[in-house]
Amino acid sequence: MAKAKQEIKEKTYYKDIHFLYEIFKSFKDVEETKIFLKDILTKSELRMLKRRWHIANLLAIGLDIRAVASASKTSTQTVGKIKRILEDGTGGLQIAIDYAKEKERKATVAFRNKNSIRGGSKFVKGWFK
Repeated sequence: MAKAKQEIKEKTYYKDIHFLYEIFKSFKDVEETKIFLKDILTKSELRMLKRRWHIANLLAIGLDIRAVASASKTSTQTVGKIKRILEDGTGGLQIAIDYAKEKERKATVAFRNKNSIRGGSKFVKGWFK
C-alpha cells in the first residue's frame, strides 16, 4: 500500500477512526490487542511500533541517546525523533509510559506481597515478644 499523502476529510472516515479508538479501549485482554495489531499492521510496521515503544521506555529511565541507540539497535536519528516526541509532542506517549510504570509498580508490589513470609516459624515468633 502506498503512503497516504493526506488525511481523508469525510464524515464516515472520522466516524470509523473514532470507532477504532473505541475498539482499542474495549479489548478485554492483551492477547486480543496483539492479534488485532498483527492483523492490521504489516510485520515491518509492528516491528517499528514495538521498537519505538522500547526506545521511549529507555529514554524514560534516563539513558542518553547513544546508549538508547545501541540498546535498541537503531540510529541516533530515530532515537532523537522519539525523544522530541516525548519532549514536544501532545503528551500521549508520556501518558502511556506513566501508565506502564504504574502497572509495573503494582505488579511488583503484588509479587512481593504474595511471596513475603507471613507468620513465620513458631520457634521465631517468641523472639519478638
